Amino acid sequence: KIQIYFFRIFRRKETGMDSITQYFQLAARRPELFAPSDQISLCMDEETLRNYSASTGKPVGVVYDNSPYYFVLADLCIRENGELYTYARVVYPHKSNGVVVIPCRNGRFGLLSIFRHPPRMESGGEFPRGFGEDLTPAENGAKELWEELGVRIAPEDLEFLGEIQTDTGISAGKVQVFFAQVGEVDIPADNGEGIHGLRWVTPEEMAQQVADGTITDGITLGAYLQYLCRKKHS
Repeated sequence: KIQIYFFRIFRRKETGMDSITQYFQLAARRPELFAPSDQISLCMDEETLRNYSASTGKPVGVVYDNSPYYFVLADLCIRENGELYTYARVVYPHKSNGVVVIPCRNGRFGLLSIFRHPPRMESGGEFPRGFGEDLTPAENGAKELWEELGVRIAPEDLEFLGEIQTDTGISAGKVQVFFAQVGEVDIPADNGEGIHGLRWVTPEEMAQQVADGTITDGITLGAYLQYLCRKKHS
């Protein structure tokens, strides 16, 4: 009943199209998200999707549109025996779903104190980051530093470290990782992002806070590991 209710709410949203029509439009724009596979086969027959949704009451297609940040898809997949089942995932309007920047000042790393809505709790410390936009990753990284730290830095002054996939079990997105040497910071008072503090930690303190479970944010951990590995092998 909850699924049916959610599906009806979505269909009433003023998108101008239903979830399955939007699904096939997304497939036309981003075919790489619908690549065929022998491991998990997608059903891409529109009539079958509509019949399955109507007969089971389960939402299929783009079941939640949180533009411009992300979409939640309910794909219709096919088992080896022909059985149909739904499999949810999160995809992003841009091929890069975001950036993370490791700010460094006088040999210390900057960690933001942030209240995060999804877990409804305080984060143990995070590097500045943001969703993908109609910008180059470096431009987006520079924008995040300005919005979250009040630091102006040219995109070309950011050092690109690589990219990480934060949760391949649910998300198709990739995050571009950058490193930046910064000067004085001035966190905007009305940042609208739940940010309310910043601490600078030494590499030793960073390692200790990872080890003792203070820092648990996956993007921050992935970015820092990439930084360490690049530093070691450069």
